[in-house]
Amino acid sequence: MRILQVRLEAAKATGAALQHFYGDQLGFPVFANRGRHVFDTGGTLVEFSATSRQEPFYHFALRVPRNRFVDAREWLARHAELLSEPGSNETTFEFTNWNADACYAHDPGGNIVELIAHHGLLDEGPDSGPFDATELLGVCEVGLVGPDTLAMARALEPLGIQLWDGTLDAPGRLAFMGPPDGTLILAPSRRGWMPTGREAEAWTVEVDVAGIRDAQVTLPGTPHRVRCRRTLTSPVTPSTETFPGA
Repeated sequence: MRILQVRLEAAKATGAALQHFYGDQLGFPVFANRGRHVFDTGGTLVEFSATSRQEPFYHFALRVPRNRFVDAREWLARHAELLSEPGSNETTFEFTNWNADACYAHDPGGNIVELIAHHGLLDEGPDSGPFDATELLGVCEVGLVGPDTLAMARALEPLGIQLWDGTLDAPGRLAFMGPPDGTLILAPSRRGWMPTGREAEAWTVEVDVAGIRDAQVTLPGTPHRVRCRRTLTSPVTPSTETFPGA
């Protein structure tokens, strides 16, 4: 399952700062019009739609080639302060059970953006040299927050999206749906996100994924919609849809 497009909300006041951060600083191709800012993050379009509803907050991860994490971490650190857990100065996180390394930063909208390298996946970049945005492999994690992760998971079953890691049986735990290169993280409301512990909030998310059939679902009790595309007849282009209330 590959994540093709992610649509999020952003406070109107942060639009210009988001465009500067993702476009001018990190170097992603940018599409912007009518209050929407869209960035091509290595094959996944990430779209922020302006809203007047307070300050939306999300977590998502960008995948790094397995041999390029150190250089990618340095690249991100040049443009944003890397995050650590409270009481710690460590900004590199080793997930031994996943054979992965990760680091985190805030974007200007307060979203927690992660870089993660899954060393068991085969994608590799240049052996040396400065890292840049063209090496990223797209969005590989999107946090979907709601009151009942089990009900959310059951809604994803018709799309062929199954539990990969985590659990649906223990209250307060995360459930990782889909494979490592395209995971929907089902998170209980108010559970703390790594590494800061900020409580998860349920803001509107729309995700398009490549999967086994053409279908879409709205996750129960949430403002989240997941759309599965079995085949692509043309490149993904920025959506013309707007969020209710945007």
